[in-house]
Amino acid sequence: MKISVVLIRIAGVLSLLFLVFHTLFHRMFDWPNSLSCLDVNNRAILLTYHYISILIFSFMSVISLFQVSELLKSKVKYSVLGMFSLFFLIRIITEFTLFGIGPESLIILIVCAIPMICFALPIFIKTN
Repeated sequence: MKISVVLIRIAGVLSLLFLVFHTLFHRMFDWPNSLSCLDVNNRAILLTYHYISILIFSFMSVISLFQVSELLKSKVKYSVLGMFSLFFLIRIITEFTLFGIGPESLIILIVCAIPMICFALPIFIKTN
């Protein structure tokens, strides 16, 4: 169980970093100006999904950093860890299918693969 706890906490720290990074998007990308070219509905859809991403990263961080042992003892560990892992897998897939391949693709691949693997491995490690 100890290796599972360490893996999940590593993924939790990375999820927390993603959370912080995503909360800074508004300012980093000057969204009030840069998103003004979108119509109201498309801007609303983009921002809604962005806020949902922040909520998911918050949930991942809290569970991964503060409720690891409860998660590992629970029967929902498979679905929760599976969903967390799939979240990062989808981000890796979208990097290459929607964003295109560029120099930053390797960075995205690495920083998303680490939590994906760290969330997935404890699914297969037997806990007491």
